[in-house]
Amino acid sequence: MNGNECCERAVGRAWRGRRALIAGLALLAPAALGCKMVAAPFLMWGPEPTKPVAAEYPYLEGKRVCIVVWTDRDVQFEYPFVQLEVSEHLAIPLKANVRGIAITPNRDVVDFQRREPDWDRMPPAQIGQRFGAERVLMVELTLYTTREPESTHLYRGRISANVKVYDAAAPSAEAAYRTTVECAYPPDSHGAWGTDDRQIRKAMMEAFANDVAQKFYEHRVKLQ
Repeated sequence: MNGNECCERAVGRAWRGRRALIAGLALLAPAALGCKMVAAPFLMWGPEPTKPVAAEYPYLEGKRVCIVVWTDRDVQFEYPFVQLEVSEHLAIPLKANVRGIAITPNRDVVDFQRREPDWDRMPPAQIGQRFGAERVLMVELTLYTTREPESTHLYRGRISANVKVYDAAAPSAEAAYRTTVECAYPPDSHGAWGTDDRQIRKAMMEAFANDVAQKFYEHRVKLQ
């Protein structure tokens, strides 16, 4: 074997050794990263952690419920259909999430309110009895607006309401449950450019209805 052949073989062995070293490092790299590489897909694309929240009043299950919406005359003048709109929006998440619930036709309730000017002086449970309901869900709107109070050209929906539940079998009893619900839409700023009153009202009523309905069934919320 001459000197050139010895040199070529030595160079070949050196390149083979280098390729083996590179391959070995490539195999070891994922292990060196440890759990971070394995966890990354879950951190980036996995579901957000949540926790269960119990219903504050779970006794609408299997009940026939009459939704009654009260608001002042100024709001009714500006939004003539507000009572029907709020009750219809509220019926959607209740039917979807409260097992066995039945809702009295909201239009029948609103028609009754318009026929009877003194309906709000009646005990709510008696109103429920008129419609064959077992529970009355009273929503007293204390705030209903689509404009920022100090910047009327900026759209932002706000609803506040006293929410009460009455047992129709006990006409003279106090509310079996009561709470206050406040909602703003968008939650963190005014509406985007081009958003109109109708869009804001629809979105704020949907958000409000979901907040109210969650008082009556177990649900999950994101961990803070």
